[in-house]
Amino acid sequence: MTKTRTVAIIGAGACGLVCAKTLLDDGFNVTLFDRQKELGGIWSAESAYADLHSQQPGGTFEFSGIFNGEEFAPWQHVHNYLQKYADLFHITERIQFQTRVISISKDDLKNDTIPWIIKTETINSQEKIHEFDLVVVASGLYSQPYIPNYPGQNKFAGSIVSPWAIKSHDQLVNKRVVVVGHGKCATDMAVLAGHHALSCHIVFRKAHWMLPRRIVNGLLPSRMLCTRIFSIPFTPIPNAPYSNIFRFLHEKYPKIFTAMTDVIANDVIAAHGSDWTKDEIFIPKHGFRNLENISLVPTDFFPLKRQGRIVGKLGTIKEIVDETTIRLNSGEELQVDMIISATGFIRQFPFFSLKHSEMLGLTTSTNGTDLNLYRRVVPIGIPNIAFIGFTGSVGNWMIAEVTSHWISDYFLERMKLPDTEEKMYEEIKVNNSFIRSVFYRNVYDYRYYWIAPMEIYLNDMGLDLHRTNNWISEYFGVYRPERLKDLHYERKTIAETGHKPRRFYLSFELTIIIILFLLIICFYM
Repeated sequence: MTKTRTVAIIGAGACGLVCAKTLLDDGFNVTLFDRQKELGGIWSAESAYADLHSQQPGGTFEFSGIFNGEEFAPWQHVHNYLQKYADLFHITERIQFQTRVISISKDDLKNDTIPWIIKTETINSQEKIHEFDLVVVASGLYSQPYIPNYPGQNKFAGSIVSPWAIKSHDQLVNKRVVVVGHGKCATDMAVLAGHHALSCHIVFRKAHWMLPRRIVNGLLPSRMLCTRIFSIPFTPIPNAPYSNIFRFLHEKYPKIFTAMTDVIANDVIAAHGSDWTKDEIFIPKHGFRNLENISLVPTDFFPLKRQGRIVGKLGTIKEIVDETTIRLNSGEELQVDMIISATGFIRQFPFFSLKHSEMLGLTTSTNGTDLNLYRRVVPIGIPNIAFIGFTGSVGNWMIAEVTSHWISDYFLERMKLPDTEEKMYEEIKVNNSFIRSVFYRNVYDYRYYWIAPMEIYLNDMGLDLHRTNNWISEYFGVYRPERLKDLHYERKTIAETGHKPRRFYLSFELTIIIILFLLIICFYM
């Protein structure tokens, strides 16, 4: 009898939960460790900031196991969804809460016959040693906020906090607030302060693209951006399974696709109207194709800005002058009681030793740790370990679900990897170079790319890329996780028969042929 292989998943956020569900379906014995007292990661009372909402359109921020459909859901609803998901698929009882992972190691990382040794510590300071055959790291992109050190901050009488420390608007009442940053967390904090604080300034070194909730002159909801047709204008990702004609058109006629993205950018600017263009500091100086950050702007942001409740300042904090005064690099001084640093996150993996981190391809950078992993999932030459949830994208939950199936196939030794490590390293190099050339920043950020990363994994597993039965719904329908519901069955069929299940797909080419055939019949009748 084959021994059931054991898997430790580090983190019980959304990515850890969907990976646990997939591995359980494939017969693995799964245990999850999480340092918090409840599941959900950032979507839990312990981590969420006041009035945190999802910025995902309806039906795209969920998994294929349970349909929800709620748009821009408050964190409490997202948490309840994840709790329902974990309860339904019997994951909750496998989570060891309030348990910190101290170390993950083994004597020989390259030896796939010896188990991983995981040392944990509970909230009661009880330490325990565990053995697991396999490990999945799902500790998340947003587990450690980054707060910069401001010159002179020891003089400051107020508080310097991350958004995640703001649990109630009461913390802002009668405070003069400065929010640093211009991403989602920053605009959320600015709206909260705009409503409840004495004053609010949002300070940022460069403006980022902020999407409206309706596009195309207000005619379409923003969820239409989550269609395959809207992914066409963007530069093809290396190693993604695009058609030859698609790559040819992008290589030979790039100006056509640049013009398409310019239309999208102009529509975004027009949607915000004079609220955006009147104060030019909020208009991004980089093109939509090269955006460094993107967020769905809260509905109250521009009305509060118009009322003077949110005031933008293009610049950085040069120094803190005294107990209540900060000076910007422009020389302007502001009176402040609270600084909210919405300045991103750093990636850390404290449970790996420095030596093991280097062997796993985890290298130190200005943003914490860069993950030099094949397919952004597995370290090269180190078996029985995988990482999930470290691909930043507007479709990160769907990407995580597909990645979970990829990891399961990898653990089941069904995955065909490149025949040399050099080819895997080259994939990492090419991928990192592409991301830096497009977005000028972190190698894990895919921003508006979401279909292509998923299809890389689907193609690796030999699965159909078209997930509906006709080209109209495939290209013009919102890409929801429901399209992924049969992945387990399809993978199982391939493993048992060597062939993927037959599925009818009405392609555009077949449609043209049918139309021509009918016209010929009509002509001769």
